[in-house]
Amino acid sequence: MTDLAYYDFIMQLTAGVCITLIIIAVLFFINRSKIAKQRTIQSLVETGKDITPELLESLGLKAKKLPQNDFRKGVLLFVTGTVLTLIFKMMGGFAWVFGILPIILGIVYIVFSRLNSAKI
Repeated sequence: MTDLAYYDFIMQLTAGVCITLIIIAVLFFINRSKIAKQRTIQSLVETGKDITPELLESLGLKAKKLPQNDFRKGVLLFVTGTVLTLIFKMMGGFAWVFGILPIILGIVYIVFSRLNSAKI
């Protein structure tokens, strides 16, 4: 293995580990937030207090599904996939294929949001 190939391998390995650690950290903090909300509701139930829809909305547990949210997710996924595809294409190789999945998911979200808003 030449020195350049070794450094390229180390760079890709480091990028993969960093991306994995970022994903794990995000999922950890999302889970931690959900557990805190569940503990709050559990303590309210144990004390015998009423749980109103306003309380659930203030905790963010009863969110309505809006077509605008799907459209926003679709645009975000589409742009993220496009950026990933372009970055990986500039790096060379066939890693740019990994950007296609967010692009397809983004298009699906956008189409479904438009179909749902047409129904409403």
